[in-house]
Amino acid sequence: MTNIKNIKFPETPFNLFVDVGLSHNAPFSLEKLNEDKNSFIIGIEPNPDNCRSIRSKGIIDRFHLIEAGVGDVGKNEDEFLELNMMYPDPGTSSFLEPTINLISLGYKVTNKVKVRIISLESILDLVPWHLVNNGLFELKSDTQGFETQVLKSLGSYIDKIEKLQIESTTWGQYKNACNLDEIKAILDPHMVMTKCEGENAWFVKR
Repeated sequence: MTNIKNIKFPETPFNLFVDVGLSHNAPFSLEKLNEDKNSFIIGIEPNPDNCRSIRSKGIIDRFHLIEAGVGDVGKNEDEFLELNMMYPDPGTSSFLEPTINLISLGYKVTNKVKVRIISLESILDLVPWHLVNNGLFELKSDTQGFETQVLKSLGSYIDKIEKLQIESTTWGQYKNACNLDEIKAILDPHMVMTKCEGENAWFVKR
């Protein structure tokens, strides 16, 4: 399910969205598909149970699911990381270990599974950019503390992000999770933060 070569892009101009971290029901992707009838979404999710749930919903029109994690691995296709699969909310699964802050809320690791890691750069290399409106895309990232890895995996495509929604804090619930200062340090040359609310921050292209 990690084969990215079979993405069937639209043959006419479209708006491109990349959704990293879908949980079990891909709410961001569904919202975008309903809002924008000219959208095409690449969704990336590492939790195999979540991927099965998403496939069962039959979301196939203008949506492509990739079962993998995202990290700063360049063009390497042979890197794997262990994913902590969490209960009761599978959307809290992470490549980072949960802390007592999360465990004390009733969460626990039910399984650990090795997941292939790919870069956004390797995916975006396949995009027919001459068909992407304005040559820019929108990105949402929610990976439970792995956001700097997602951003670093973009390579030069970081300059093609028009809008970004990103998880900016995990409230101390994962070991070694990144924070907003680290995220801003990567984004500042390219994007301006417009809002920070709850666990998310929003940026637009400079």
